[in-house]
Amino acid sequence: MKFESLRIQAESYMVHKSFPQQLKKRIFKYYDYKYNNKFFSEQEVLGTLSEHLKMEVLLYSCRNLIQRVHAFKGLTRSDVGCILAQLKQEIFVPGDTILNSTEDTGCIYFILLGTCGIITLRGKEVTHIEDGDFFGNILEPKEFGAENILYSVLALEMVEVYKLEPEDLNYCARTHPRIKDKLESIEKAKYRRYINLFRAEDDEDTTGDILRELRKKKILEQGLHRSLFE
Repeated sequence: MKFESLRIQAESYMVHKSFPQQLKKRIFKYYDYKYNNKFFSEQEVLGTLSEHLKMEVLLYSCRNLIQRVHAFKGLTRSDVGCILAQLKQEIFVPGDTILNSTEDTGCIYFILLGTCGIITLRGKEVTHIEDGDFFGNILEPKEFGAENILYSVLALEMVEVYKLEPEDLNYCARTHPRIKDKLESIEKAKYRRYINLFRAEDDEDTTGDILRELRKKKILEQGLHRSLFE
């Protein structure tokens, strides 16, 4: 009943604000995924528990995250517990841009469920990331010659992530140095992969541009005549 009441309130609000139909559908899709036809306030529920019980609930709730996230492999229980205690859940519907590489937010995102596309400025998907991956910049791209690699991370389906904000990441790295070492190692591998992917994309685009110009006879018309070099 509370969930239906929430939907009715949301619909009334959107009608009052003249939301477009497509936006209404996206909001309802978000509600359906987040609450699954049930309504609860997690903050109120957890607020009544002791710190010990809250940690037990957190570890149980994040069991799938612990199993799936590759970055957690090889870390101690204490390391993983430190990260989990700082995470904030976020949900994105298909078509949401979660992050642009030009944004210096300092946040990193661990994907629990869903698939995201790595999209170039031209709108082409060069690769995708999914359950267990993480994205966001820990290291400066210029350290790897990747400062010119510009992309966005787009939700291709319903995506559930857990976000670690800069101050929380710094706290984890300071108290558990293994965390920083592990994440930086994965980050370096990611940059090497992206550099190769985007280099291949640039080569393909350049070839396509040349072929298009040839078809239009622009290159041949604009070229210098051979006799000029004789």
